[in-house]
Amino acid sequence: MKKRNHFILTLSILSFVLALASCRIDPMSLPAEISSGTDSLEFTSAGGEALVTLDATRDWDTEIRYISGDSQDWLTVTPSYGTASADPVAVTVRAEANDASDREAVVVFRADVIEAEVRVVQAGAYPDYTTIEEFLAAPVDDATWYELRGTVFVIKNSTYGNIWIKDDTGILYIYGLTATQVERNDQSFSSIGLEVGDVVVLRTLRGEYNGEPQGGGDVPAYCISHGPAENNPEDDILVSDDPAQSWLELPVVEIGDDEVFVFHHTQAGGAQVRNYSMLYNTSERLALWVAYPLCPDYLSTGNRTDAWGFDPKIPDKWEPIIPDSWGVDGYARGHQIPSAARNANKEMNRQTFFFTNMTVQDYDFNSGLWAEVEQLEREVASDYDTLYVITGPVLDADGDGEWMHVYDNAGNSVAVPEGYFRVFLGVKPDVWEYRAVGFFYPNEDDGRTRPEASDLRTVAQIEELTGLTFFKNLSPEQAAEVKSQLDPGRWGL
Repeated sequence: MKKRNHFILTLSILSFVLALASCRIDPMSLPAEISSGTDSLEFTSAGGEALVTLDATRDWDTEIRYISGDSQDWLTVTPSYGTASADPVAVTVRAEANDASDREAVVVFRADVIEAEVRVVQAGAYPDYTTIEEFLAAPVDDATWYELRGTVFVIKNSTYGNIWIKDDTGILYIYGLTATQVERNDQSFSSIGLEVGDVVVLRTLRGEYNGEPQGGGDVPAYCISHGPAENNPEDDILVSDDPAQSWLELPVVEIGDDEVFVFHHTQAGGAQVRNYSMLYNTSERLALWVAYPLCPDYLSTGNRTDAWGFDPKIPDKWEPIIPDSWGVDGYARGHQIPSAARNANKEMNRQTFFFTNMTVQDYDFNSGLWAEVEQLEREVASDYDTLYVITGPVLDADGDGEWMHVYDNAGNSVAVPEGYFRVFLGVKPDVWEYRAVGFFYPNEDDGRTRPEASDLRTVAQIEELTGLTFFKNLSPEQAAEVKSQLDPGRWGL
């Protein structure tokens, strides 16, 4: 009897064990599923580890997508892959210490075509970056350090680390960048390995030299981190705006393979209005013409910005890089649309300082006779409801098929025009009167300080000189009449 009872007990235990075994779940018999016990993790700047509970009924692996910040590979996931299981798996997410600014990533757990995401954010050791615009607006200060992030677009001195950087808000000269924080420049810039196009994070005091803002100075700026900019093919693509506009200042717009037509808008008189239009040539790195209206809404005083910078509508690759003038004696960064023609507010004036609006202009001509033509333009504008202006360079004024070039701050070749034209169309809508005239001058100083009546040309003569067709939105009859006018008295000459 005892043996039998023992046998029955043994069978009972065996049956129980088998029953347990038969209840174990095969994960492949379950629907495909992957989920995490949390959808977000936060780390301090010191870094650390956190556990994520993962349920995956299929084989799984991991991808880390870095969203923001100045470095990658700061996260690790262990294990980074696994097999299907009906049981939860503990996964460790580890963040490295962060000595820069805030950063963010997403850890993606993937099983077949389904995913589970965990957002990971980490505080930086320092506040968010100061934009260049904010830095320029800050007072000169030898105690407050700012952290900036920008793209290097000129390395002016590779011994001391004199560089130009840019962000979406502006450009800035850094007079001295070192590998670490030092009191005086230790010429360690070359050890950083920084190249044009790199994105750099640096800390600097707000300095100034000869009234011009800068980072660095007697106490140099120092590098926190840097890396190559992401390769974005769209940065090189030229996209023209629609030239089918009814604006009276526009000539016929013919866009070549290496050209782009763009226009800029601004605020004036409480409304959005056009600022100016241009046909830009990427091979010669200048606008072949710039056209704009002029009336009291655009004019005032005291709003000059000197905000030299890149044109947001034209990829930087195709612009002259001239934050520090041309670097060639005798030449100025000559505005096509003058700063003084757009000073009703700082935003419209800032747009006149885009590099695309500049040409290589004889310095004395720029500040002398040509400046007086621009002054005459503003004076006669008061006689009309609107004065429409088209101006531009003449590359080959003598017709020999050749013209000079200089190099910009980054070593790019830029055309030196042999001359400049300007065309006016004044309109009085109350009597529907149209008046027009043209100017042409060689790109040189002839010693004169005021335009004369003998300088005037008919618009038809300027068309012959430039190959352009002006005032495309006038009727043929109106255009023919105004293009033949030549009345110096109407223009104060």
